[in-house]
Amino acid sequence: MENKKQSGIILLIVVIIFSALFITILGRFMFIQVTGEVQSVDLVSYSEKYREANSTLTAERGKIYDRSGMTLADNRPVYKLYAILRESYSENSPTPLHVEDINETAEQLAPYLDMDVSSIRSILENGRENDQFQVEFGTNGNRLSKEEKEEIESLNLPGINFEGHLERYYPNGLYASQVIGFTERGEESLKGAYGIESELDEYLQGTDGFVKYYQDSYGYQLLNAEETVQSPENGDHVELTIDQKIQTFLEDALTSVEETYDPERVMAAVMDPNTGEILAMSNRPTFDPNTRENIENWYNDIISTPFELGSTLKIFSLAAAIEEGVYDGEDTFKSGQYRINENFRPVRDHDRDGWGVITYDEGVMRSSNVAFAKLLWEELGPDSFLDYLHDFHFDRLTEIDLSGEELGVIQYRYPMEQITTSFGQGSTFTPIQLMKATTALANEGEMVRPYVVSSITDSTTGELLHQNETETVGQPISPETVDEVVELLEESVTSDIGTGRRFALDDFTSFGKTGTAQIPDSESGGYLTSHNDYVFSYIGMAPSEEPELMMYVAVKQPDVDYYNEGGLTTSYIYRTVMENSLHYLEVTPDQDQEQSVEAIGLEQVDGEPVDEVKEQLESSHLKVEVIGDGEKVESIWPNTGSQVLQNQRVLLLTDGQMTMPDLTGWSLREVLALGQLTDIKIDYIGTGFVTDQSIEMNSTFSQDRILVVELNEREEKDATEESEDPEFEIE
Repeated sequence: MENKKQSGIILLIVVIIFSALFITILGRFMFIQVTGEVQSVDLVSYSEKYREANSTLTAERGKIYDRSGMTLADNRPVYKLYAILRESYSENSPTPLHVEDINETAEQLAPYLDMDVSSIRSILENGRENDQFQVEFGTNGNRLSKEEKEEIESLNLPGINFEGHLERYYPNGLYASQVIGFTERGEESLKGAYGIESELDEYLQGTDGFVKYYQDSYGYQLLNAEETVQSPENGDHVELTIDQKIQTFLEDALTSVEETYDPERVMAAVMDPNTGEILAMSNRPTFDPNTRENIENWYNDIISTPFELGSTLKIFSLAAAIEEGVYDGEDTFKSGQYRINENFRPVRDHDRDGWGVITYDEGVMRSSNVAFAKLLWEELGPDSFLDYLHDFHFDRLTEIDLSGEELGVIQYRYPMEQITTSFGQGSTFTPIQLMKATTALANEGEMVRPYVVSSITDSTTGELLHQNETETVGQPISPETVDEVVELLEESVTSDIGTGRRFALDDFTSFGKTGTAQIPDSESGGYLTSHNDYVFSYIGMAPSEEPELMMYVAVKQPDVDYYNEGGLTTSYIYRTVMENSLHYLEVTPDQDQEQSVEAIGLEQVDGEPVDEVKEQLESSHLKVEVIGDGEKVESIWPNTGSQVLQNQRVLLLTDGQMTMPDLTGWSLREVLALGQLTDIKIDYIGTGFVTDQSIEMNSTFSQDRILVVELNEREEKDATEESEDPEFEIE
């Protein structure tokens, strides 16, 4: 009885304990059911958090267009290929979702990824051995196009998947690349890193959207589940002032010079001087923004590289002297050299002996350093000229709407610095500063701010968000001064003694100023002295009366055999781009009809009888020089297709033994052409026209000979002469 009583007590205790546990658990469940919380954690929110999936809806970056609507920067989808290896990913799926057959997958993918089968197999096998969920295929599996993706998808390979995103695409490659710039992929989206892409990144970028939905434990979206969608806000579109046709003219000309002369740098820009709109801008070296491989030059040199501009700065010394009323073009001075007193080194003209006593107008046309040094020191005064440098805004940025603009330094503390600045040495400025200041010559003395962004529009609504307009930023000189400066600069192009003759256009009047700036030597503290250690440049406008276009071009250290050839590089670019651009814009030619009628096109004559070709050319009033005793024409200078004027010299090389013509009266340009035509080496002494030659007239010669000619100035200039513009020298 006692044992039964104890057993009953134990059973009762067990029942009570289990009942209490049951009630506790039941209460807990009821509490959770009612409150939905465990230890202050909301189970509903907790479960939704881990069942909730987010998918980004990528915003499309705004496009960049030229002024005609041609797309310069666009977006295109690209895809990254990856392979899922873990077998558990295929559970509860009627079809395999992971790679089953590694060998077959590798063989099928190899042609599309441009990889060896063994390389793909190795990636897949290593991934499986290391229990990786998925593997990728490096650069070969990235940036696949939509077409490549669809071709791979058609193979129906299990476990092969794609992750897509938008990539920036530049359909014209290196076209205006240092203006347009490029993007880089940031943590979440593309980000502007250079050029317009960087400058206007806040407009171009846009805002990504998203999709929120619920998924099961396998990652599949639940049926009929609630879905939240936030649409992306695409970036705004940007229209530039760049004109695709003029830009193409510029790119082609720069590429031609780069390939022919292998210069250290080339920079050029075309502007509408009336509005400040940049119509074309480019540099060499350049790069393809799609690949950005082997970038040699990170700078847009037109705005980012201050340097000593050379004689192009004489425009403003001249303008200042005229505006102050201290310039008398008929007054005379002795050219050659000038020093302010015995304590200072002399300033020399590029012709060390000078041209004797000449007028200041002639000094301007000859680009005489002595003329401008005397104007600065004796007439205008250094303080007054400094005021004009400020008035022309050489002391400040142009505020062009491009990133990376730099400011040079006006070296103006000592007398020699003041004097050399008057003709472009010592002080440093950027080409865009020069172009901005020169717009005063097209606008009756008023300067306009240069700009490259025309407008910004909302890509969704088409609403105009920003419109650039012409902005007048100062008037340093009067309309009367403009007229006098333009007249002198035009004569520098048309006169036989003008340094800008080779920049004359065929169909349009023009004016401008050459520059040949020395390059500082960082080691010696002086200047480099080799024959090609210069920056050859030119700034000009056309037509003269009502300019439609302004162009600046500079070529640094071209690979030329002779100093005087440097200007060939800049004149080729300037004439090619300006002539073609003005015709493209349908500007009415204003060159004298008489000159236009006299222009003669040289036809193909290679292989033709020498006598017949000579007679034909002479009937067109051309001076024909026959080189050699052959019966057939082997080549001609100027080249076939060139336009020449009456009385211009034409060289015919025959297929026989080369014979030396009488070079008396030839210009250096013509002598150098003889060297190019015959491959004979040329050396020369002096400037002007040939007065003596080392190889006698009518004697035979071979390519291993050296021809030395002596040149001297004379009053009667040959119609085909193109005066050179070697720059300043200070000893």
